[in-house]
Parts: sequence; structure tokens; C-alpha cells
Amino acid sequence: MDGNDFLGEEVTSNVQRYEKMQRNKTKDYFDADAIEGIIDFYIQADKLKKAIEAIAFGQEMYPLNPAFWLKLAEIYVQMEKYEEALLELDKAELYEPFNPELFLLKGEVCLNQKNITEAEEYFEKALLHTDERLDMLFEIAYVFEDCDEYEKAIIYFKLIVKEEPELEQAYYELAHCFDLLEKFDQSLIYLNALIDIDPYNTGAWYNLGVTYGKMNQHQKAIDAFDYCLAIDEEYSVARFNKANALVELDRFEDAVLEYLAVIKIEGGDSISFCNLGGCYERLNHIALAREQYKKAAQLNPNLAEAWFGIGLTYEKDNLPKDALQHFKRAVLLEPENPEYLLVLAECEFRLGYIKDAEDIYARLTEMDPGMMEPWLDWSFVKFSEGYFDEAVELVLEALQYDDTCHQYHYRLVVYLYELGKTKEALKHLETGLTQHFADHLLMFEIAPKLIQIQEITDTIDSYRTQQNQLKP
Repeated sequence: MDGNDFLGEEVTSNVQRYEKMQRNKTKDYFDADAIEGIIDFYIQADKLKKAIEAIAFGQEMYPLNPAFWLKLAEIYVQMEKYEEALLELDKAELYEPFNPELFLLKGEVCLNQKNITEAEEYFEKALLHTDERLDMLFEIAYVFEDCDEYEKAIIYFKLIVKEEPELEQAYYELAHCFDLLEKFDQSLIYLNALIDIDPYNTGAWYNLGVTYGKMNQHQKAIDAFDYCLAIDEEYSVARFNKANALVELDRFEDAVLEYLAVIKIEGGDSISFCNLGGCYERLNHIALAREQYKKAAQLNPNLAEAWFGIGLTYEKDNLPKDALQHFKRAVLLEPENPEYLLVLAECEFRLGYIKDAEDIYARLTEMDPGMMEPWLDWSFVKFSEGYFDEAVELVLEALQYDDTCHQYHYRLVVYLYELGKTKEALKHLETGLTQHFADHLLMFEIAPKLIQIQEITDTIDSYRTQQNQLKP
């Protein structure tokens, strides 16, 4: 971000004059405040090397000005050079022993060094010597927040609320900290408190909706977004999140209306078109879905979800070759996405590209050996190709990573029966029935003929009787 976004014309003019001086290798006069402004310009533009050079220039002109030691300490903190920062702060403290900014920085250094008690002592000194108590409370809270010490940050934000009950930002920060701690009920308390102070606060209603969404209370989220939209009907981010909440409730037709309204207000972006495509897809409006996904891909060719969505629409239209190319594009953009890889492998298999499918399954099982679907799908490929022993070996290998997965046992029943290994098959059937009785029907989806085998149906009936006896 350019320093002009933060600082005024006078600072910009000073920076230009300073840089001209450097280019010409001359020595111009700048007062100390002007040099501080130049340093701040570079810090805020994240040009720390130039900021350090400007500090050196300032120290050359004003060798005993502690402001430059403080600025250098601030940069060292950003660079995580904490010992160097403390040396600069100690020098500054000799000249300004009651400077609250100095104590704030010392506290920040201690906090980054995990010396929390010492940090709090410095923060208390900063509060003792400042004339701007509320500003300092915010600064301290932000330091704790930046160091992921959210519980500590909450203490200071609560102090602000206590001392200035109508200060909106403190309520947002409290809600944010509780949100990061996943204490969503506490977030709701402070957002509702802010709404009590200002019932027409769109930001508070919006954040309330977002928090309810994180709690999976989607209807309450929708209600909150509706309040927000009643105040400002063009608050498009609230409308967008309302649409997302409607999707979570499978209210796809209502979600479509909201996404279309967002697109009308904002002009349309790749995510909105992609989400709209997802709704049309769920409503089985495949042509409309494909149209939206294509708009999303055109706006953002790097959006894997859009290419994947296009592929799904072709797959639903039974055009697997067209689907395959789009699935490949999605995987190219997100090569570690297991959902995309699984669907691509299945498509490769359907088209008869067996080796390509198996290569993907091998990759998936290496990425996450505990993931069930690749092992089952890969073994099914082997089974379909008549390699029954290899199918069994794959599932047995999968069991080494997760021996509690009942689906592995049911799948082994299918494969082992095909090999004539009846006793082994029945052992796995019993294990599967013990672990998860209802899913035994999965066997019959793959091998319907098993339902005709007496010993299998007898074993299932025996476990069904046990299940019924256990019911109260």
C-alpha cells in the first residue's frame, strides 16, 4: 500500500524532497518532525530498508533525539529482532523515562518473547503515563490480538466498553476475539449489546448473521441478514451471505433470487456466478447452471470450482468426455483437492482410462491414507477388471490405516465371496454388522447376487434379531 494512503501532502512533498536529495547526494535541512513523517511513510509502505536509512539520516542530524530510537525499535519488532529492539528502547528510556509509546513497545517485545507477565507490567506503565487512555487500551488490546492472545485482548476491550459504553469498535473487536476462540455465544452477547445501543447498525446485524451461520443456526442467520437488509436493501454482502444460508437449508430457489439480486447490485463476480450455478445445478436446471459456471470461469479463469462445476453439468448430461476436460482443468488449478481428484478418477474409469484412474487413486491414498473413498473406488476398479485378489489386497491395506471402517469389511465380503473364500467373507460380515448394522445393504448395491446366499442372509437375520432385542 502506498504511503499516500495514510499521510498527507506535506509528508509526500518531504519524501519527494528527501529522495531527490539522496539521488543528488546532497544534504538538505529537515526538521525532526519532517524526518519522522518520512520514516512513517516508508514503514506504512512496508519499505523497511528505506525507513532504516531515513532513521540513520535523522540520527545524523539529531543524534540525541529519542524519537529515532523508538522508530528503529518499531521496525526491529516488525522484523522480529527483539533484542535489537530492546537495546534501542533502553537508549530512548534514558531520555524519555515516562514515554507511554516506549512502554507499549517494550510490552510488545516481551509478549513476542512469551514473557506475558512482564509485558503486562509494561502495558500498565503505558496506561499510567498516557493522556489518551482509551487509545492506549486499544493499542494494548491490538498487540495481544496480533500475538494470538485473544483472552488477554478481551480483558482490555472489556475495559474500553466499561469506560466508554457506546464505542462501537470495541464491541466489534470483542465479538471478533470470541469468534476466533469459537465462543460464538459470547460474540452474540456483544453484537446484541451493540444492537441495543444502535438498532439501525447494519454492521452489527450483518456480523450477528455471520456468527449464527458459524453456529449452523442458518434460519437465525437469515433473520439477522433480513434486519440488515431492511435497513439497507443494497447491503450486498448481507444479501450474499443470506443466499449462502439459504443454500445450507436447501432452499435453492430462494437462494437464486438473492444471488441474482447481488449480481444486479454489484454487477456480478466469479463467486456469485459460481454459487448461482450450484443452485441451478441442485434444481436440475443443467443448462442454466453451466451458463453461470462459464461466466464465473470467464471472469476468473483460475477459479477451480467454476471449471469443476462445468464438468459436473456435462456429466449430468451424460457427456463424460466433455466433463473430463473440465475436471482436469479444475485439478490443474487445485492439484491437492481430494473431491476433484475423486471425481476425475471416476470419470477416467467410466471412459475406460483405467491406468489414469488408478494413478489418481494411488496419489490420493498416498496423500491421505486414512481417507476411505479412494481405497474403495480403487479396489472396485480392480474388482471390475477381474483382479479380485488385488482388490482384496487394497482393502486389507486400507484396514491397516483404519480398522474401524465398517465399509471396508462389507466390501471384503463382496470380493472374498467372488474368490470363494466363504469363511473369511463371513468373518468380515460379522465385523461389519457389529460395527454398523444398517450399512450392510451397501454390499448388495455392488453384488446383488449376495442376497440370494443363505449363509449371508442368515447371519444378517441373526444380527438383526440381536439389534431388536437391544432396543428398549
